[in-house]
Amino acid sequence: MPSKQYFASLIGHQAEQKAKEYLKQQGLQFVEENYRVKVGEIDLIMQTSDETWVFVEVKYRQSDDYGHAAEYFTSSKRRKLIRAIMWFLKEHQLNPEETAMRIDLIALDGAQLNWIKNV
Repeated sequence: MPSKQYFASLIGHQAEQKAKEYLKQQGLQFVEENYRVKVGEIDLIMQTSDETWVFVEVKYRQSDDYGHAAEYFTSSKRRKLIRAIMWFLKEHQLNPEETAMRIDLIALDGAQLNWIKNV
């Protein structure tokens, strides 16, 4: 029988796919998903039509019994995400001072999707 962790991973992947498809429908171009480095992970990397890099954190909660999905984007998670973004920029030879970018959050509470830009 598959483990609880397996099911959590599967649900997380499905949430990320839903977020990716939604953002593509909104006109963003998909670049990469699940970018992992030793300092953190970026769920989705997208670009706008004006070439702004959009680094997306996806949070999912089946119900709000223990809080809303957006509440799980903690300051600790934000720091890890920023470190991963800096690694990505360095790897792609992009100067953080000259690169247009932002961090967005896709919060999925059950079937409800909330896109919060520039968190």
